[in-house]
Amino acid sequence: MMNETEKMRAARHELEFLSASDPAAYANMVRYVVAYSKLLTGAMPDQVGSKSPVVMAGFRLAGGDEALLAKAVRNERRDCIYIAFDVDDAQGAPAAMGIFRREGDQIICYGCCKVWSPVQGHALLVPTVGDDAVGYFAFRRSGPPRWVDGQVPGSFGAGLLRTQTRLQDLLDEARRAEVHLRGDATVYSSERGELVGRPLKRAA
Repeated sequence: MMNETEKMRAARHELEFLSASDPAAYANMVRYVVAYSKLLTGAMPDQVGSKSPVVMAGFRLAGGDEALLAKAVRNERRDCIYIAFDVDDAQGAPAAMGIFRREGDQIICYGCCKVWSPVQGHALLVPTVGDDAVGYFAFRRSGPPRWVDGQVPGSFGAGLLRTQTRLQDLLDEARRAEVHLRGDATVYSSERGELVGRPLKRAA
């Protein structure tokens, strides 16, 4: 694959900014952030504890963006659940999900995550390798995620189906509450090896 030049990176970031600036795309991404936060922690993004992971939405990471996000997680001393959308379909469902987590002196990115829901209680974030789960993260409202070795406590397929049902209910709830009209948003991109934020006008 051709290495991305600064000009190519700038063009990609401009496309991402334009995509996120679309009112329908912006509202959709905010709804997913709220829905996943409530699904995993039981709380709105602004109501979780300072040690709980922050849920962020953006586009597929490329061109060194992953390393920059890891650097930001290290500086903030707070884990990050990253929801990645396709820049050409930001009004659709996320294309991928992962978690950036501090482990000792390192920031580890667990990609290819799925969300598994028990019959009762908060959902679990499950990194996968192919179709195999390699353990899972359990969340709480006021603390960092806890890593658990082993299989989820129940049928993997059934838990994924429960997630889809609950997620849709939370998305519908977020739509009715017009959560995208609350607060402001910032779009971050990499410029000369640093994260630079650009304020994003919220959807009307």
